[in-house]
Amino acid sequence: MRQFDVTTTFETSSEQLWALLQDASLLSKLTSFPKVTLVGDGASVEGNVVQLRIGIGPVSLPWNSVITLAGDRAFCDQGVKLPFPFKRFCHVHRVETREGRAVMIDEVTFDSYLPNVLVECFVLRSMFKSRATAFQNILNS
Repeated sequence: MRQFDVTTTFETSSEQLWALLQDASLLSKLTSFPKVTLVGDGASVEGNVVQLRIGIGPVSLPWNSVITLAGDRAFCDQGVKLPFPFKRFCHVHRVETREGRAVMIDEVTFDSYLPNVLVECFVLRSMFKSRATAFQNILNS
């Protein structure tokens, strides 16, 4: 298992940032690679199964997660049906206030069929970087 953490600070309130994280349908708008499509209910409430389709070129693969924990400005989605190369995927989303600014904290624990360091470098880093830029664009609009 490998731990991958990302902390991103935004010039907004924690309430506004948290509101953006409450529905997985935002993923389809924010994630340019891979293409993400929500199938069904995307609410970030405990017990909900979030069903996504992950598209890379002409291929579309299922990614299903269950929200295993939801609390005060935090929730965890645990992968139950994952596309290659992932074997396991757990993602804790948290929002905090630090020095008057909103901070989004993503804590990802994963294991893959490929070397984990390669998945981190070539998949997760670019995905979370582009997602942070997209969040900033939404907050600025």
